[in-house]
Amino acid sequence: MSGPVVGRERALMILCKFLRQFVRLGTIIVIGPRGQVEQITATETPRVIIRVKTPTLIPKLIFAPNFYFAESYVNGDLQIEEGVLDDLLTILMCSISDNSHPTLFDRMRSHLSYIVDSCVRSGGILRARKQVQYHYDLADDFFKLFLDQNMQYSCAYFSDDLKNLDAAQISKMQHIAAKLSLRPGQRVLDIGSGWGGLAKFLNAAYHVDVTGITLSVNQQAASEGGISSEAIRFHLKDYRNEHGSYDRIVSVGMLEHVGYQNYMAYFTKIEELLCDDGVALVHTIGRRGIPTPVNLWIRSRIFPGAYVPSLSQLATVIERTGLWILDCENLRLHYAKTLQSWRSRLQAHKSRVEHMFGAQFYRAWEFYLTSCELGFRYQGLTVYQLLLGKRPDSLPLTRDYIYDEEARLRASIALAGAPAKAAE
Repeated sequence: MSGPVVGRERALMILCKFLRQFVRLGTIIVIGPRGQVEQITATETPRVIIRVKTPTLIPKLIFAPNFYFAESYVNGDLQIEEGVLDDLLTILMCSISDNSHPTLFDRMRSHLSYIVDSCVRSGGILRARKQVQYHYDLADDFFKLFLDQNMQYSCAYFSDDLKNLDAAQISKMQHIAAKLSLRPGQRVLDIGSGWGGLAKFLNAAYHVDVTGITLSVNQQAASEGGISSEAIRFHLKDYRNEHGSYDRIVSVGMLEHVGYQNYMAYFTKIEELLCDDGVALVHTIGRRGIPTPVNLWIRSRIFPGAYVPSLSQLATVIERTGLWILDCENLRLHYAKTLQSWRSRLQAHKSRVEHMFGAQFYRAWEFYLTSCELGFRYQGLTVYQLLLGKRPDSLPLTRDYIYDEEARLRASIALAGAPAKAAE
């Protein structure tokens, strides 16, 4: 055999040798570009067969797997011939440390990730707006294919074993509303208001005055549709440009776009905008273990500028602002269930998505939703809901008020359905 051919086969052997060293679950059969076969077996199931179609992909997978594994699946250079993407990602993600007990390799990977992150981190308002619009302004018709009726693009709340996504997203809004201890006439700011579902829910259920702000042109335009009250409005605005005084502030799924270097500015702004007895609820994806930048492929192809904090990072910054952390809830696997629902809905509309954006776009979103779901199941991702205030007595001293109010909201919706319909 010629030198280049031998080199390519040796590269495949090196890749598979690396896989054998860390795969702890399942079986992966790798078919190389020339038909050569390598098998990696830790357990019999799950079992997948993958084909590496181009020789140049092999060294990329060796030296930069976090990026090129996803990229090659999307562009078709890596194909799954037996099994499904869920199986392959489960094998890989169950075999990689979630940083709760980091190895030397995990620490090296973390340091390298920070070096890369320093080159792509978000900063100014114009860049933040561009990054948000890259994702959220794709097309509302696309997001409607897999989101719930209220267009909630964040973790649902599957209380009482709820399995229906629409019901779980209403349950999430009830849970947030109950925590905020709202009273009629209060002024509420929704930072990162999305398509307006939560703001409209709060306004309809409590007769509060709500201002929603977003950097997405599509979301702001869609939010203004169907508004029948002067007590609710939506602005295309960065949180750093907001002024005034609010009784309540809510921010759901927005902190992930702020960037760690801007956390102090973000929480300082919340402290500045809150009344003396005001309360803020911050709902964000987080992670346990060593703080690590978001996967480079996700940041490059799906969420530019995204960063997921550890609880220690949040607490350190919040304490410096003088705000009290009144409550912290870990929603754990609720987001895994949410992502599973989104993925199932997206798969049901595969042909339509491919018609709208092409086959590679569909595979990218399939990979994104599947990998994120498994990240919550196996890689230490979670969701934190933090209640913040300037005073320790800004809320009742026990959580009983939350559960009582949730029960009242569920009963009122069951009887009348008014808040749920108003949020549609």
